[in-house]
Parts: sequence; structure tokens; C-alpha cells
Amino acid sequence: MLIEEGGFYGRDPRKYKLRIALIYPGPYKVAVSSLGHQILYFMMNSIEGVMAERFVSDLKGSVESGRPIEEFDLIMASLHFEGQYHTLLKMTHGVSKPLIVGGPAVSFNPLPMSPLVKAVGLGDGEGVVEEAVTRIMEDGLSAFFHDSFFFYERKNRAKLNRASKLNPLLTQIKVSDGNRVINKFLLEVSRGCSWGCRFCGLGWHWRPRVDLEADHVREALDSAQELGFREVYLIGSDAASSGVLKEVLSEVVDRGLRASVPSLRANQVDSELIGLIREAGEEIVTLAPETGSEDLRKVINKRMDNDEIIRAVEEARDRGIKRVKLYFMVGLPFERLEDVIESANLANKSNSILKTKISLSIFVPKAGTPFEKAPLLREEEFKRRVSAFSKIFDGEINVSHYGRAFIQAILSLGGFEIGELIRITYDKPFNKRIYYRAADSIGIDVEKLLFGERETPWWDYVNSGIPRSLVISEFERARRERGQALF
Repeated sequence: MLIEEGGFYGRDPRKYKLRIALIYPGPYKVAVSSLGHQILYFMMNSIEGVMAERFVSDLKGSVESGRPIEEFDLIMASLHFEGQYHTLLKMTHGVSKPLIVGGPAVSFNPLPMSPLVKAVGLGDGEGVVEEAVTRIMEDGLSAFFHDSFFFYERKNRAKLNRASKLNPLLTQIKVSDGNRVINKFLLEVSRGCSWGCRFCGLGWHWRPRVDLEADHVREALDSAQELGFREVYLIGSDAASSGVLKEVLSEVVDRGLRASVPSLRANQVDSELIGLIREAGEEIVTLAPETGSEDLRKVINKRMDNDEIIRAVEEARDRGIKRVKLYFMVGLPFERLEDVIESANLANKSNSILKTKISLSIFVPKAGTPFEKAPLLREEEFKRRVSAFSKIFDGEINVSHYGRAFIQAILSLGGFEIGELIRITYDKPFNKRIYYRAADSIGIDVEKLLFGERETPWWDYVNSGIPRSLVISEFERARRERGQALF
């Protein structure tokens, strides 16, 4: 039996002016491992007059009291990836309460979900959610407006909010099964990225990187121990570039705790970092070369060479790491079959040094990046390139599902018309054929959207702080690297 500690329980909703249903569109065990979800939960409950309770996909009623969602005044949800759109609509089916969403998935392109909700928040929640909730409580939802929210009815241009500093979440939910704590203390060491890889939505919307300040490290780990956690999950899309990562790991080791680390940039890895990772109890190191072709890596602006990647693998072996995981993509803009073969060769070289598991995924274009107009690779060509990789690499490999990437691309790259597509498909299987037929039935040209020269309507409604001229010039630089047309 699971026992939860750290939340807000046993409250009388009649004592609160605004009651918020906070949805995580996924199962409970995943929700309690979501830092964004926990940040919102504690943030909302710190506002006087507000009561927020959590809802997840595998529990009926709220986590705290079992109350149905209909008893709340407002629904809010954070969407981390496009596949959660449908789960959210299933969870709110038949509920007439207003819905506000935010999170990375809708921050890149708020248009597809916007017709289905009251407002879409862009960027970080810190500094915006408190202000928005307070305004709603004081002035009512009908009068609510904020320049970091996109409103379908207004068609306003919204500004993506960026937090200027990271504050560790010192109070967190702890879940136990008997004497065993099943979740980890969540500690964000960095947010965003400054490298400018041309395919990366996070790197173009959340830049420059913001790091956890060194004087917060002990404070955060003190809280972890006081709450009874023995394991810390470190979060950061560019954690290895953060000067504080080694300090955090060193402190974790000194306290006898364990830590898990995110994917690391190979040219930021050294023997000291690998040693600290191993001492913190981690046996696997994850690196993301994206491709084994150094020429293609220049095209995507991931500036590192294969020798640096192999050196990182050798460091991992020498420091006692048991296995390495490498992330590769297929279908990157301007990619050729020989690039895929180079990826497989790099994977084999890594596997000859240390047991290597490969994650092979398909590139999905993201709004607001230099590759936003790049076509999705067609399924037949995807299979051909995966086959070429698999014939060369003789180790463990996990290949992403093309159909899911196909739907993700539709939800990532469309305009307002995609809202109707979501509405008529959310309760159907997440299936490529179903979505293709449904899109065709309402006049959406999937061929043009995914494989042709698509429009980029989000620029009229999203102010990410990055000039469109820079995005276009970065694409032109990529094209010149290869000297070939995109279509």
C-alpha cells in the first residue's frame, strides 16, 4: 500500500475562495516524479485563499480527498509532450469547468490546443502562475488577461516567460511502499541550454541556460535528508555544462546519498565528473551524439567530434561505469544514408569499449527552431535507414515508433485547425492511420503539413525573445554546410 507524505490533506473546500484541480495527464507514479507538477502544486497552495488538489489518469477523484473534478472552480494542467493532449481531454471529458494549460509542449506552439482551452501559458511558471491565479481569484476568469498567456478568442501575441534564477523545491511529496521510498528527491541543476543545436526546441526557447546557485546545494540536500529521501534525481537539459553539477554530486557522495543524472554532453564530460557519478551510485552514463557523422553534426550545430565521444566512453569504462547509453536520431535535415552508417559505426566502436545500448529515434521538427520547416522523414525511408543501422550495429537497440512520431509532428506543427483534429480523435487509439483519415475528413492537408513546405503561423502569436531573422539565418547556415536543397 502506497503512503504519501508532504501534501495538503483534510481541508474544507468551503474555506477557500478558489479551488483548483491540478492535472498531470499521466499515472500517479509518474506525476510524483514530475518536478514541474510539484512546483505548481506547492506554488498554488502557497497563495492565500487558494486550494489546489492533484488529479492523475489512474485515480478516480483527487489524490488528496477523492473529490470529483466537477467540485473545483478551475482546471490547470502542465503538458510536457504532445501525447498528453489526449489524456488531458479524456480526464476532463464532460466537465464544464474552465481549463488553462501550460508546459513545454504548448510553449513551442500554443495554436493546436488553444481552441480547446481558456488560455495557454507560455514558458516557466515561476513568477507568472502566482500572478495569474491571484488575478483570477480577485477579478474573475472572464476579466483575466496576462501577456504570458495566449487566448484563442483574443489572438494575442504572448511572451514566453523565463525564470531568471532557479530555486530548489525544498518541500516535496514523498511516497513510500512499506519501508521503501519509491520516488526520488527532485533537484534541478540547470534549465535551458546555450549551445544552439538547430533541432532543439528547448535550446531555442529556453536560452541562455540558468544554473542552480552553489549556495542552494546544501540547502536542497538538507531538505532531501530531512524529508527522508535517500536518492536524488538531478534534472537539467545541459547539466554537464553547469559548474554546479560536480559540487552537487560531491555533496551527495559526502552525505552517503545516491544520485541519478540526466543525459550529458560528451565534450563536457571528464574523468572527475564520471568518477563522481559512479561514486553517487550510478552505473549507466547517457550521452547524446545525435549522429555519428561529424559533417552532419556541424549541420545541426552540435559541435563536437567523435574522438570526444569515444573519450567519454573510455572515461566511463575506466571509472567503473557498467554501461553507456547513446541517443541517435534518424531523419535529421540534409541527412544521407552514409550519415546513418557512420552513426552505426560510432555505436559499434563505443560497444567495443563498454557495453552500449542505443536509442534510435526519428527527428520531429519543432516550432521556433531553425529546422521548423524541415520535412518529417517518410516511413519507408525511416525503415530503410533503421535497417541500415541495425545491420551494422550488433548490440542492444531501441527504435522509436514511427506512428507516434507522425502524430506528434501533426500536433507540433499545425495551426488552429489542429484543435478540431484533437477534439475528434482524443478518445480514439493513438494510431497513424486513424489520424490521417480524421485529418483528411476535416480538410487538413497532412502531406503538406508534414512532408511539404509548411506554413509557420506560430510566429504571429509567440514572442520567444529570439528574432525570427536569427532562426532563418541559422537554417541558411545549415543548408550551406551541406550545399543541398531541403526538398
